[in-house]
Amino acid sequence: MSKQRIFIGIYPTGILYADRQREVQGDYARLAFLPWSLVPEFARDCPPELRAEIEAHMATVQARRGEDFEVSGCGQTVLLGGATKSPAS
Repeated sequence: MSKQRIFIGIYPTGILYADRQREVQGDYARLAFLPWSLVPEFARDCPPELRAEIEAHMATVQARRGEDFEVSGCGQTVLLGGATKSPAS
């Protein structure tokens, strides 16, 4: 993956993919988003060569459907393909 170019951020709502070489309003340009429902969303201006790399990364996450995935340092997890769970669950 273009580690120098693609930023991957894990957030409570999903995984964000952004372009470190382009800025929009002072932040990296958004390329794609993978919500925990695992239905990908791509920006219209996502370059095809980056889209292929992002799709490959997304496929590794989508292959884990049904598994718990930690999204915070305090133990919050999500069920991939499902909903957010609190640490007490």
